[in-house]
Formats: sequence, C-alpha cells, structure tokens
Amino acid sequence: MTHLRDLQLRFQDYLIGKSEDIEADIISTENALAEHRLGTYYNAYRIRLIDCLAVDYSALAHYLGRGAFENLALDYLRHYPSTHPSVRWFGQHLPAYLRDIYAGEEQEFLQELASYEWAQSLVFDAADSESLFQLEDMAQVPPEAWPELTFRFKPAMLWLDLHWNVALIENAIDTGTEVPQARRSDFPQRWLIWRRELKTYWRSLEVHEAWAIEQAAEGANFAAICEGLLEWIDAEQVALVAAGFLKQWIGDQLVLSLGKD
Repeated sequence: MTHLRDLQLRFQDYLIGKSEDIEADIISTENALAEHRLGTYYNAYRIRLIDCLAVDYSALAHYLGRGAFENLALDYLRHYPSTHPSVRWFGQHLPAYLRDIYAGEEQEFLQELASYEWAQSLVFDAADSESLFQLEDMAQVPPEAWPELTFRFKPAMLWLDLHWNVALIENAIDTGTEVPQARRSDFPQRWLIWRRELKTYWRSLEVHEAWAIEQAAEGANFAAICEGLLEWIDAEQVALVAAGFLKQWIGDQLVLSLGKD
C-alpha cells in the first residue's frame, strides 16, 4: 500500500510538472515508449484544465482567440497549479495573473473582463437563500419603525466597480449579438450582479444607489442611508428615493429580511 501511495504521488508530480521520476516505473514497448504513454495523461490533464478555464472565462477566450487563450492558460497553469480537489476553483487567480503579465489599458481591460466573469460564477454558485422579504411585507412595517430598519441581503449578490464596458461585451458574446467596441470611462461604474433562481442578472447602478446599497449591506439603518443620500437628493425627496431603492432591491429578490438597529 505504501508503494502504491508513493507511485500515485509521483504520478501526480509528473502531471503537474514537478518531477519525471515516474518514468522509471512505466514499461516501454515496441509500439509505445514510456514517455509517450505518460504524455497522453500529461496532455489530457492540461486540456481538461484549459477547457475548464474556457467555460469560466468564455468571453475572455472569445476575445483573445482560442490559440492565444490556450497559451495563456498553459502559462497560468505553470504559475498557479491546480491545488483544489474541485476544478471549479482552478481559475480563481486568473484576474490577478492578468494583472501581472499585461500592462496599461490592455491589462486593465482583460483583468476587468476576467473579474466580471469570475464574479458571475461566484454568484451562480453562491448558497441558496432562505425565504425572501416580499414587496407586500413593506406595508406591514409601522411608520415609526422605518428609521431604525436594517437590511440583510442574499449571499448570491455582489458588485464590481469597473472602468470598462465589460458587462456589455460579455453579454453580447454570451448571447451572440453584436459586440460593442471596448470603451473606458474616466470614473468607475458599479455593476450589481445577483442570482435569481437559476439565472444570473446584472445592472449598472447610479452613484447614489451604489453608495446606498453598500451602506445597507454594511449594516447602516434607513435613517443613516437617508442622511447620506442628502449629498445627491433634496431633503424633501430623500426618504422617497431611499424607499424606492429598497423597493427595487426587494423586487430584484436581493433582500432576505429587515431588522432593527
């Protein structure tokens, strides 16, 4: 059993490129040399990982082209070998890797595209939510309770601040529609990404909603959110705007429950 375990570990080391010691244990024949036999597994392992990356980063693979993406994936594998039992997590370092190997606007664009695709994967795989707060439940909240209300959001939700229009590009590639030209904004745009049942949704947020949902997710109560929104909204309208945001979040099935500060 000890010998078998040692053989398995050396075979693993061969697959990930750490050692070729296993070749001494493989029998060559007239029709197949040991290195050729091992090479079948060596190459199949890498093809499998490249295919996994191409699924997680389909828009990036489309944008770069298959050949360039395969070369990128092989180089990424050398820097970030797969260490998790599930290949689901093999691509988690790719956005950081793109930051290291590219420069300038190309680096920023590719990293943001990869970050957006990975965020979609995280949202899709996030834990299922318990019963969600419904729009009709808002009517049951007493008026005097509103100032101290806090909000708890579902796990399958996150946001990214992006300079490039990668969300539109990714969606066009995914749906097979005309891909817009890559454009960079001087200021980052916040994109909200969430899962509703088995479908992933996304939309851009205006700066005041972006600020409000971040504060709400961090535990700020309704009164504090209204106070902060005064930077953008008149005092006469601020409570209505904040309530409108809450209605939107509930309608998008983002809110699990309301609490009390």
